[in-house]
This record gives sequence, C-alpha cells and structure tokens, in this order.
Amino acid sequence: MSTGDRELAEQEIRQRAKLALRKQMRGVRAALPASACDARSAGVTEHLLGIDEYARASVVLAFASIRNEVRTQPLINAALAAGKRVALPRVVDEALELREIDRSTVLIEGAFGVPEPPSTAPRIESKEVELVCVPALAVDPRGYRIGYGGGYYDRLLPELTAACACTLAYDFQLIAEVPELPFDVRVDLVVTDARVIRVGA
Repeated sequence: MSTGDRELAEQEIRQRAKLALRKQMRGVRAALPASACDARSAGVTEHLLGIDEYARASVVLAFASIRNEVRTQPLINAALAAGKRVALPRVVDEALELREIDRSTVLIEGAFGVPEPPSTAPRIESKEVELVCVPALAVDPRGYRIGYGGGYYDRLLPELTAACACTLAYDFQLIAEVPELPFDVRVDLVVTDARVIRVGA
C-alpha cells in the first residue's frame, strides 16, 4: 500500500469514528433533562463572562442554541447589556453570513431549524469579530471539535482573522481526542461548565 493509500485509509477510519462519536454524543445530550441543561449552561456562561478574551471583545459572534445545546441567550443578553455588538450567523448557500442583532431583533427559522437573523439585519464583516462562540457535539483539549457535519465553522473560522474562537460545551462533551481530519480547524478556547481550557497553554 502506497503512502497516499495509507493516508486515505486512515482518513476514512477517522471519518467513521467521527460519525460514531457524533451519533453517540447527540444521544447523550438529548437525554439531558432541561433543568440540567439550564444549570450547566449557567456554568458555561459564568466561565465565559469571566475570561479576558470576552472582556476585551467589542464584537461577539454567538449562535442561537437549539434543543439541548448550551443555552446562549443569557450570554447574548449579557453582551448586549455590556454595550457589545452581537452578531449571529445566517446560512447562505454553503457559508455563514454574519448579521448584527439587538434586543428588538426577531429571529426567523433558518437552515436546519436554527433561528437566525433576517436578511434585513445589519451586516458585520468577519474582520470585525473579536470573539466567536462555536457550537460542538464534542471537543478535545487540543481545540478540535465535532460539529454537525456541515463544515460551516471550519470554513468561517479562517476568515475571522481578529477573533478568538471559543467552543461552548458541557463538560461531558470534552473527550480525550477528536479524530481530526485535514480540513478541521481548531478553536483557541474550550469553555465548559467545569473549566476553561486555553489550547496550547
């Protein structure tokens, strides 16, 4: 077997492992009671609001949580109350477009059932974002994450040249090692209800 064939075979194994982990973590998270989601999310929010990267950021890109994801509305409310500009992503074709929101913004159901700003919301350029909160089904201490398989954030993160990328997750979503693939992009911080991990620190 040539080197190229071995690399392709290894990537295929890693891809299958990611699919299995994605399915497993979806099931674990789906079984979490709403009260546990609320309590754990409060811990995530408290840790995030306490880090320097959040304090310094004037423009924060968040995400609208669905189902049992980390609840992001308290973070969004806190950022707006602190006078920060807040953006949410909007799916346009294969990319994420960044749109600014405020307390009066009415979100609409977008791709995959995720709430997103309307197309009339003001545009925020990628270079303006200073902190981006990234969803994940699983994440490891190296900053590699397992998302939902669309690759949207792997394509977006390299464009956010001024941003600190931060994955928000419950502590049980932190695993020893994500089987990363060549196109996967690492985050800089992992914030859970139990800890803050600075990748490479």
